[in-house]
Parts: sequence; structure tokens; C-alpha cells
Amino acid sequence: RVETAVQPEHLDDLLKLRLLFVTGKGGIGKTMVTAGLGQYAASKGLRVLLVESGTRDQLAPLFGIDRVGHNETQVAPGLSCINLNSWENFREYVTKYLKQKMLYDKVFSHKVVQSFLRTVPGLAEVMMLGRLFYTCELAPEPRYDLVIFDGYASGHFLSLMTTPDAVLAAGLGGPLVNETQNVKAFLRNREKCGTVFVAVPEDLVVSESLDFIPQLVERSPSVMRAVLLNRLVQVANPVVPGAAATSDYMAGKAKTHQRALNRFVEGLKDLKSRYDLNLPLLTLPEQGFVTEPMVPQFGASWLAQSRQVEV
Repeated sequence: RVETAVQPEHLDDLLKLRLLFVTGKGGIGKTMVTAGLGQYAASKGLRVLLVESGTRDQLAPLFGIDRVGHNETQVAPGLSCINLNSWENFREYVTKYLKQKMLYDKVFSHKVVQSFLRTVPGLAEVMMLGRLFYTCELAPEPRYDLVIFDGYASGHFLSLMTTPDAVLAAGLGGPLVNETQNVKAFLRNREKCGTVFVAVPEDLVVSESLDFIPQLVERSPSVMRAVLLNRLVQVANPVVPGAAATSDYMAGKAKTHQRALNRFVEGLKDLKSRYDLNLPLLTLPEQGFVTEPMVPQFGASWLAQSRQVEV
């Protein structure tokens, strides 16, 4: 196996997209990867929007802002954040995109109707994807050069990405179907959309990742662009007098991570032959504790330490 420092063009291929999804098992650093990619893209002169959808803001605090909520807010030069709210998305879809403010005020704002709409399978997810599509393709100029979505954990993310097919198969009609078709076509555009899958070098995570990646390849309209192995310890720290236990721990960690990396490579080789995939495998080093807010150079510095592993 050959490992090389990632040349700028490898990362720049991701920055050429309009919409980049970041997903993987929960708790593996997806949000940090999203923030780092955003910082790196902004340092290259791009206007970037980082998007999440959760009960609390996780991206904005990394840039020193406690909360932005459902509002695009600049958090650093060239870099903005938003935490999308499902119901706000629906309201915007009806009032802004369909130009039916009166319909919303008279009908959809009623609590009974809202309760009913929340039971419609896939409606909130389609609105979420529709908002991303609108931001990338239809919003007034100047639009963002790159939108990065800090995606849900693996299973939830796959459910999100397969929602357009479920809606189109439901036999509905009208503007919702037309919008869903437009969204699906946008997600399938390889020059505009892509997905990065994030994992860590732990046996269970590697097993789950190798089982899950084929599902994304087969079912998600957004093509897989790279696999990123985060928090990799490869070289033990130099021996420090009085810190032998720490040195031994790091050496053991490095060996364990190397075995996991080797297993991941072999698994991706098998997927490559089965699906004719050519997924770049990139590694990112363990950063330990990262202070908040992140320093402006963090993303570029961190990603400069990434390596590409031959698969």
C-alpha cells in the first residue's frame, strides 16, 4: 500500500461541486470535517454555506457564535452557517417558492393541518432537499459557490436521500412532484453533487462502514466522491522522560489503527471490483482536543496533513 500527501487537486475536486454531503456513523467527527472543509474552501476564495439540521447548533459554535438557527449567518470571511428547521422549510416552500403566501396563511398555518402534514411520509425530507437545491441553483445572485451539508448519521442519511423516490412512487401530483423530480435530477448530477463518507479506524466502525457503503452506492442519487478515515494515529509520539505509559499507549493505538486501516483498504478493494468504484481513501490525523472557536487556519492546516491511500 502506498500513502502520499493529498495534492491540492484531490481536495479541489470536491470544491468544484455545488453541494457536498458529509455523512457517516454518529460521533466520528463529521461536523469537524464539515467545518474544516468549509474553512479550507473559504481560504481558496469560495463563498461557502455550511448547513446542518439539528435540535441545537453544532457548526456555528466552532466559529465562536453560539446560535444561528434558521438564518444564514456569516461566521467568518467567506463562510456562513445555517441550522435548517423542517417546519420553517415547509413555510418557505409554500410562501417563497410556490408564491402561495395566502394559501399558507389560510390553510397550512392551521394546527390541525400542520399535525396532518407531519404524518405525510417524506414530506419534511423532500423540503430539506428542496431547500438545498434552491440555495444552490435558484436563489438570487450572488449564490454560494459551495454548500456543505453536515449530514445525518448513516441510516438517517440514506432515508433522506431515498425520499425523492418514495414520494415519486406515492402517486401524488402537482407542484410537489415536479419539485421532487427537479431535486432528484440535481442530486444525480455528478458535476454538481457528491457525498463524502467519514469513518474512524475502529473495528466495529470499519465493519459497519463496509456494510453500509454499498447501500449508499446502490440507492443514493448523490454519487460517492471519497471515503475519509478520520482520527488516524499512525506514528507513536517520541518517548518523553517520565511519560513511558503515554508513549506505550500511543504505540499500541497506532498499531490498532494500522490494522483497521489495512482492513478498510481490503474491503474497499472488494467493493471496487464489485461496483467498478474508484473511491479515493483519504486519512486525517487524530487532532485531540480542538479549542473553540477554531483558529482561521485550522481547516487548511488540518487537511494539509491528510494522506491518500492507494486502494
